[in-house]
Amino acid sequence: MGGLLEQRVALVTGAASGIGREIAERFAREGARVAGFDRSGDVAYQGDVRSPTDVGAAVDSLVADEGRLDILVCSAGVREIGDIYTMPTDEWDNVIAVNLSGTFYCCQAAARHMRESGGGTIVNISSVGGLIGLARRPAYTAAKHGVVGLTKSLARDLAPAGIRVNAICPGLIRTPLTEQYFAEGAFEEGLRTIVPQGRVGVAEDVADAALYLASDQSAYVNGIALTVDGGWLAEKSFAAGEAAGSTFLAGNETT
Repeated sequence: MGGLLEQRVALVTGAASGIGREIAERFAREGARVAGFDRSGDVAYQGDVRSPTDVGAAVDSLVADEGRLDILVCSAGVREIGDIYTMPTDEWDNVIAVNLSGTFYCCQAAARHMRESGGGTIVNISSVGGLIGLARRPAYTAAKHGVVGLTKSLARDLAPAGIRVNAICPGLIRTPLTEQYFAEGAFEEGLRTIVPQGRVGVAEDVADAALYLASDQSAYVNGIALTVDGGWLAEKSFAAGEAAGSTFLAGNETT
């Protein structure tokens, strides 16, 4: 019995590590022929998502090699931590170029081929930072909001060509990019009090969501921003842990 993506051809950006790598491996286990696109690493196509030329060449080469492109996952991304007063303009430009412009270039190149072959699916990796404001991450937050908006716009524009476009908005996922946060055990312990499911996310959680959105199981799902955050965004309390169930939820609030 074949997997959910049997005979599909997929391109995953940012596939050299982290979430992108996990998605690529999961898709392959589900029967897809998967090609990775990244600036370095053990991937089929090396290039920079900031370059429309690199992106176009990779997509054209994949279609020439495999005959079609059915699935695109835009997972390449960078982040910054800084403040509005001191952020260098080149850092702002780079985050926007990779996270937002790069996503657009990949979607555009893939859609041109998908339209000719009768359709496909696109999954863009945004962030919970694409739905709320994250402190000290102005460029990242702006870019990820842009990815959500781009996803919704493309879902409408590409639907007549049989192309579905959805986004995933992960919360804090433990990957090589975020590993530095976990240098002290207190950080992970703190997550257990603010994430309703009581644990940090892992790349497999995002890969599961990507598989759903890329497969026929989501055939009538288009233009959504799916949060994968253990419930963090659903209820951001003013208090954490036991205080959230006692002090903050006082018995006299109805008076």
